[in-house]
Amino acid sequence: MIQRIQSLWLLLSALCAALILFVPVFSGAAADGLVKVFSIRENLILLLIVVLSIVIPFINIFLFKNRGLQKKLIIINMVLSVLTVATEYFSVDKFKQQFGIAQGTWEISAILPFFIILFLAFAFRGIRKDEKMLSEANRMR
Repeated sequence: MIQRIQSLWLLLSALCAALILFVPVFSGAAADGLVKVFSIRENLILLLIVVLSIVIPFINIFLFKNRGLQKKLIIINMVLSVLTVATEYFSVDKFKQQFGIAQGTWEISAILPFFIILFLAFAFRGIRKDEKMLSEANRMR
């Protein structure tokens, strides 16, 4: 289970998704001069997507005997990460309009979904290597 490299990649993707919950996505000065911060917790849809992005890799780690299902769950999680990026962008745009923010800075939480996708791609590659190794071992019998 944990001795497989893809388990470590899945764990890293879950940790990145968990980090998104605690780090702001965007901050900027409003028209009244106050600094406003946008976080994932302010948008219910984003919060649900990120929670799913945390839970799916943990479940996936324990499905090591069902590699086909593991690959499907990784693809679903990649789609969720892309959906996170798109939803973050539109939510921040709405946030900027709501508070009259002309300029601001994207925080580290805005790029974490890309790291999640990268870690999931590495996990997918590890699962494919396992499948190839097992099929070669079965061929030798």
